Amino acid sequence: MVQGFRRRLRALLVGVALLACPNQVPGGPGGPWWEVRLAVATTGRYVLRGDGPTVTGEYVLRARWEGRLEPEADDFLLVHLKTELLEWRLRETSGPDGGEKVRVAPVSPKPALRLLYVLKDGHDIEFAFELGEIAIPLRPSSLRVPLEFPRSFGRDYGAAVCRGSNRVVVPEAQFLEGVPELRFAWDWRKVRPYFRRDQVFFMDQSHTVEATIALVRH
Repeated sequence: MVQGFRRRLRALLVGVALLACPNQVPGGPGGPWWEVRLAVATTGRYVLRGDGPTVTGEYVLRARWEGRLEPEADDFLLVHLKTELLEWRLRETSGPDGGEKVRVAPVSPKPALRLLYVLKDGHDIEFAFELGEIAIPLRPSSLRVPLEFPRSFGRDYGAAVCRGSNRVVVPEAQFLEGVPELRFAWDWRKVRPYFRRDQVFFMDQSHTVEATIALVRH
């Protein structure tokens, strides 16, 4: 069992402790704690132009994170219990129609789901997760660019959300009682140029995301 981000959470979660029942002192006998289960499913696509034949990639990813929120003194600890990568497939093609070269992503590196912190924002409890990124294209190339995966925070990422919202928030009242399941969905797309000497390359990447979170209060 790994206890993560203790110092960061102490700063971010100082308001969350106020959610405890008035007659119960966080960290004391009978204080509440929450099981947390986060599942993320996404399908994505990317197109890289300018570095030889156009490269097109498609992927499917499903991951799950399990842990708990535990009271400690005047704040909470986010305790990580288990992470599973349930499905991960990436297929890349390059070259003209009929003569494409096909590559699939190796076992490693691969995306990793991380729940970074939980923060009280007004009357919402916000959950911040990320899946990281990997370098593409898979084929040999002097140009390596990041393939971005979903995350639920950050202005730069959020500015490219084109449908829905990437914020994963639970209303305070529901958080206190526990939540069987809440669903969040969004679409994201980013087109970015890369410059190298006298060449310009364009990376067009997008993904569709569904995240679900479940909270069981004890």
